[in-house]
Amino acid sequence: MHAVEKMVLRSPAWGAFSRRAVLPWTLRFADLPGRAEVLEVGSGAGFGAEALLERFPGWRLVATDHDPEMVELARARLERFGERARVERADAAALPYPERSFDLVISILVWHHVEAWEEATAEAARVLRPGGRLLLVDVVLPPFAGPLARRCPLHATYTLPDLRAALAGAGFARMREAGGLFWYRVLAEVPEGR
Repeated sequence: MHAVEKMVLRSPAWGAFSRRAVLPWTLRFADLPGRAEVLEVGSGAGFGAEALLERFPGWRLVATDHDPEMVELARARLERFGERARVERADAAALPYPERSFDLVISILVWHHVEAWEEATAEAARVLRPGGRLLLVDVVLPPFAGPLARRCPLHATYTLPDLRAALAGAGFARMREAGGLFWYRVLAEVPEGR
């Protein structure tokens, strides 16, 4: 992650934006279970995980990030949740969890940072139980053109058709999506009979 991105993701302004705009917008799209074993991929400083744990008291959540500094920030932020929250360093494309470990995998504004996003998509399917769901929210290429691309270069660029193909190839079914020119929200389910 680049220095500018780290600075933004650590900031109280990002925390407020995440809690007041990104998360409510995400949750309006996805009907999520009240009780679940949840994996958050790319938790950053833990602002989103904190808000999710407050909103869903029946969740046990594992918050992960690839960046050790972000892991430590999230660990400190989520400490008050005790056994309901664990924070671990993990690579989205090689998750260190057994098959069928989670009911829900969430990743918000992260997939464009994951170079091997297709492998990360397959890993999400692998760690989900039958009937488990993947909630992805991310941006696509156009906002990262020009000067912004020099400050925050993308690690991965893909299109929504690419993502749909990767989700289907990983075994997801019953996909629901909403999107625009610059962003998308996708909720995909692993079939019960897998």
